[in-house]
Amino acid sequence: MGRFSRKPTQQKYVEAAVTVATNLYLHTSPGADDAPAHLQFRLQDSRYRYLLFCLSAVITAALAYDEKKEIEPEAFLQGCLLFATWAATETAERFFDDPVQAAGSNGKKILQDFLTQWSQWPTLEQEGRNDEIIDLICSMVHATESNDPLDQTDAQRLGELALQIDCRLPTVRGALVELANR
Repeated sequence: MGRFSRKPTQQKYVEAAVTVATNLYLHTSPGADDAPAHLQFRLQDSRYRYLLFCLSAVITAALAYDEKKEIEPEAFLQGCLLFATWAATETAERFFDDPVQAAGSNGKKILQDFLTQWSQWPTLEQEGRNDEIIDLICSMVHATESNDPLDQTDAQRLGELALQIDCRLPTVRGALVELANR
């Protein structure tokens, strides 16, 4: 007897994206045993910004590698934005030095800014412009740490993390699809 397969719901894709983004955050943020870079969070909302960066990386991978167009971008983004809002309000003490600040958090703008920057990635990837990809990812990660411009020291410190994230994007997409199909 053959197996029946159903297409995952958009909610399943969102739940999978949140799980994958959370795992990326937990394995690369300060305190993680296997963190490839020493992140220097200097902003009151640095941890929240970094969570949104991780979420934006997952969103980018999910949509860029969605050749069959199984994910509805608008519904997917809206669901991910709901998670970002939930993280800022319901778990503020995990992501903000001053949880009261979470009420004024602009998660939608932060996430949109990251997604705008990530929009360069598919073209850079197609053209094999790897150094520019690493620079792009380094600048986004650095924006979670500080409002200061990225300098050469920061780029060197964040380079390994940026390379790992770039190399893992196809795997990120695979993990998301696998989780959504469960």
